[in-house]
Amino acid sequence: MTDKGIELIKYFEGCKLEAYKCPAGKWTIGIGATYYTDGTPVKQGDKLKSVEEAEELLKNMLKTYEDSVDRLVTSKINPYQRDALISFTYNLGANNLGRSTLLKKVNVNPNDPTIKDEFVKWVNAGGKFLKGLLNRRKAEVELYFSPYNETAPISTNDGPKGPFYPSQESKKDITWLYKYDPSND
Repeated sequence: MTDKGIELIKYFEGCKLEAYKCPAGKWTIGIGATYYTDGTPVKQGDKLKSVEEAEELLKNMLKTYEDSVDRLVTSKINPYQRDALISFTYNLGANNLGRSTLLKKVNVNPNDPTIKDEFVKWVNAGGKFLKGLLNRRKAEVELYFSPYNETAPISTNDGPKGPFYPSQESKKDITWLYKYDPSND
């Protein structure tokens, strides 16, 4: 994944060092992990020691989702398209991507503009509409349809700071995400 894709996931997942139930009713920890790298599900009472441990768990978990997207997508896509699909899959699971019209359209023509409509169909959790999911899907669409230029410089930003807002020194630009509210309020 590119830094831009990882930042999107971190921005919308947030980071909680103690297990909590997500809106879909699943025990979750760290940066949206519902299970650990050994396959053990997250359970009530679980705790991580640090943000660094949460980031390491994310890094290890992403491999599974990257492999799923690489296996399911049969068309040639650019790294930002792949990142958007990995974010979608990290949030909703490979089974949902695998049975989606989104995947069918990506595999027929990855530049089909109606793909955006397929992303934004996935905005409910536990049977309820969540504004945060709509905003995440919009950010995924924006990333998916962003031109990829591997030589483009990554600029700094003056936006909010915190564990998932890069500092000036990090050289990661997530200002494009600031228009999307990650909360479900």
